[in-house]
Amino acid sequence: MLDEQWDAFVIFVNTYYAVEEAYDSARRFWQKPAEGLDAFCRDGNPFLWDAQSSAEEELYEGFRAAFLERFEDSTCTAKEGYDFAREWLASIEGDRYGTALVESFDSITNEDEFSKACRPVAKQLFARASKLELTPQDVPELSAVPEPRTPSKADIEAVIQMLSHGDEAFAASLRERLASEDA
Repeated sequence: MLDEQWDAFVIFVNTYYAVEEAYDSARRFWQKPAEGLDAFCRDGNPFLWDAQSSAEEELYEGFRAAFLERFEDSTCTAKEGYDFAREWLASIEGDRYGTALVESFDSITNEDEFSKACRPVAKQLFARASKLELTPQDVPELSAVPEPRTPSKADIEAVIQMLSHGDEAFAASLRERLASEDA
């Protein structure tokens, strides 16, 4: 598993998940998240677009450019991705994203956990991409949706019994109301 190769988007999403978990974890425990984590989670969200990117496209494009510069064959091992993610997070720390990106990342994951997460992230991304690639022919026509059937008298009586809880006067009033609406 450690020798598997991962592309830039898998490493980016895995990195995003770790930082997002640090942000969410602080909020779950009623703590103020580290400065800049909210901006990173907003800008880095890779699920706001259908394409491989992030909410702030320049953020992912910067990540991808640095990734391709470092990994000429466009892939890396999970260990290499982990090391790269830490370095990239350190490189974008500053005014906009604060100085706790690497610290937050390290508080959630380590090399082994990051490596183990690559495969499920890749599967999730593949499933999402497959879902997004559906053509109109893959979606059933509205006319194919069955029309609801008219309830039988037995169905109506069962509902009346359920609603009336054995109160025959109430059941009788429901029956009268239904009869007057049908007329």
